Amino acid sequence: MDQYWIKKPISSIFTGFLFLFFFNPLLWAANSSPFFQFSTINALLEGVYDGELTIQELIQKGEIGLGTFDALDGEMVIINGRCFRVNSQGIVEEVTLDETTPFAAIAQASFSNSHYLFLIDSLEELESELDQIIENPNLIHIFHIEADFQTLKARSVHRQTKPYPPLTQVTPNQAVFEFTEMSGDLVGFWCPQFFEGLNVSGYHFHFIDKDLKHGGHLLDCSFLLGTVHISPCYDFFVQLPHNQEFARANLAGKRIDEIQQVEK
Repeated sequence: MDQYWIKKPISSIFTGFLFLFFFNPLLWAANSSPFFQFSTINALLEGVYDGELTIQELIQKGEIGLGTFDALDGEMVIINGRCFRVNSQGIVEEVTLDETTPFAAIAQASFSNSHYLFLIDSLEELESELDQIIENPNLIHIFHIEADFQTLKARSVHRQTKPYPPLTQVTPNQAVFEFTEMSGDLVGFWCPQFFEGLNVSGYHFHFIDKDLKHGGHLLDCSFLLGTVHISPCYDFFVQLPHNQEFARANLAGKRIDEIQQVEK
């Protein structure tokens, strides 16, 4: 009788633990990294380049991310909670906290999984390998990839002046940088297709080298061995601009071709 009364509570506790673990969404999301975004990709396509959110406000939301700066002044790389600009001359500088952004995305660097990557010959092959790692294609995923790159191609854009042209008229004049034998980091995101209009569906990476001297928006790369850290995002937060340019922008419709043009 005594043994029965001892075993039954233990069994009940164990059963309750299994129920909580497998059916409590809060525990399933314990390894998730909340994803915060300011503005939308369609607004950027429309030329809404005036910065509004400060870098200080942005980095309070996470430690790893990407975006751009007021007037489209270069490519943003956020790594280890530090925010860097890669300008149109390819020069990297850490920005002050009072600078502003018209578009950025950031997440906590609480990575839940890591994998090795071997013999990557192109960005297309890298994306194909990452496709095999993503377990839930209906979630945003954040990536941090460390590698000794054999080759790498990146870009940055020039600071714009008003009246701002749409992004498709800016990228044909982008500055492109090609590097060889360079160690560095890729930070980026993968967004499901249903995020079209809000963010870039698919992959979006920015690069910065280990010496914090070179970087940009990734166009292509190759490496023999790399490590990818990955985490899904169950929580998505977006903050929209308050300015009149955003209020007047036409953000309707699918613009997949335009996004591919400016991203690739």
